[in-house]
Amino acid sequence: MYQVYIDKPSYFEAEMAAEFKDLESAEAFALKEKAADSEVSYEIKETNGCVNSYGEQIAILVKRG
Repeated sequence: MYQVYIDKPSYFEAEMAAEFKDLESAEAFALKEKAADSEVSYEIKETNGCVNSYGEQIAILVKRG
């Protein structure tokens, strides 16, 4: 699964905006959000269902823009 996080200067931290099964769809969504607002930055993270000792999902950063 690929999660797209959107961050704006007014946000305290990046918020998860969407989740996709394939990277191409996640990239298309992130680029569409960036085109709509130039102040937006995004992160695409890949998850595989593993969790750490605190129960938080482990995510790997795939792309940032």
